[in-house]
Amino acid sequence: MKMMDLMRLAWGQIWRRKIVTLLCMVGLSIGCTSIILAISISAAQQANSLAELNRNFKMDEITVMPRTAGDESGEAFNRGAITMQKLDIIRKLPHVTAVLPQMNLSQVELSTLDGKISNVQLIGTDLTALSDFGYKFEQGDISMMSDTIVAGFGASFGLLERQVKKELLDKLIADPENEELYMKWDELDQVRTDLFRQQVLLRRDMMGLEGAAAPARSSAPLRVRGVLQVKEGTSEEYARYDKQVYVSLETAGMLKDQLGLGGGPTELIKLDTLTVKVEDKRYVPQVENQLAKLFLNSQSNLFQEQAIQEQFAKFKKMAIGIGLFILFLASMSIFVAMTMSTHQRRRQIGVMKILGANLWQIRQLFIAEAAVLGLLGGIAGIVLSYGVVEGISAAGLFAMSETPLTVMPDTLPVGVAFSLVTGIASGIYPAISASRTNSLEVIKNG
Repeated sequence: MKMMDLMRLAWGQIWRRKIVTLLCMVGLSIGCTSIILAISISAAQQANSLAELNRNFKMDEITVMPRTAGDESGEAFNRGAITMQKLDIIRKLPHVTAVLPQMNLSQVELSTLDGKISNVQLIGTDLTALSDFGYKFEQGDISMMSDTIVAGFGASFGLLERQVKKELLDKLIADPENEELYMKWDELDQVRTDLFRQQVLLRRDMMGLEGAAAPARSSAPLRVRGVLQVKEGTSEEYARYDKQVYVSLETAGMLKDQLGLGGGPTELIKLDTLTVKVEDKRYVPQVENQLAKLFLNSQSNLFQEQAIQEQFAKFKKMAIGIGLFILFLASMSIFVAMTMSTHQRRRQIGVMKILGANLWQIRQLFIAEAAVLGLLGGIAGIVLSYGVVEGISAAGLFAMSETPLTVMPDTLPVGVAFSLVTGIASGIYPAISASRTNSLEVIKNG
């Protein structure tokens, strides 16, 4: 029997039983829709979660820390320290595009020539690498001169005159539950000072023997050559309280001596952390292996991405499982419908056998009917999927998402395939049962 003849006969039988066909298609279309939407929603949510993760935690960056296992005063500590020599090696590693060193010197007092002061965190780094890690300048730029610094966005907030700050602190100490004083402090902390091109001093209080106060040590005058913007992914409110100033590693070595933090040649400087940027996140494990060979600890954010992928994989499996269960119920309806059809069409089957139809041709006819039902259910499922997605979009459930919910084209064949296979599988037994019909007995008993 030719394929076209087979499909024509199958379609004729399906068209005669419109109600049964419609009921079978409803179950198949819902199951197909469930599978398509499960994959599409999971993919959209995963893309949005990964985009949010990339904004807050860069997947292509590695944080490097010293390995301090063992006696910190002995060889084990020195071997695991982040030195300038290791910094040079890491910069030359394959797939490494930029390295941002960080040496946390101390919290110091920053004072301007007009007497305003604020406490800031002093950080030594490679100023030329700041732009590679998302730092942008609101004013000015970097300078390699040793008497210059770069102020973070928060460092320009909350500079107060020394006497005003002292009086307010004294009042807070005397009356720590006074809400008005805290509001006044917070109000003053929101005031911004233009630090660009200003000359500033860094000052550090010293403690003598037995905790006695010692004369403070100050740096040489420094010029603010740049002020940073709020870093992308950071709120301005949070950035105002992140009071940091940056200097080059060479200037950091000079300031360590001036502020009594322990000086020494630049090549002997030990860094606190490094941030390493690689070409692509797929190279992160490879670079981490190289860092381990340098006796350094490293940490990346790939585990968070893996956690998200695992979470959505479970969601996808659960949703697909629901879809398959619905398809299973739909297959039962097809099975019952085809079995009833077999009983109702016994005379037709008997006539076909008498006219020369063999077992395989009869089985083909019933399986073709089931396959057409599955295909129609799959097509209806595709139409229903687009309708559901339009409804979800109209309801605004994904309005704030970077990746809008859409029916993914590659899910359509999957949904139709499941529906088609369900139809064929549920029609196999009725087809076998139909082929075993005794034609002579059917004709005789009419």
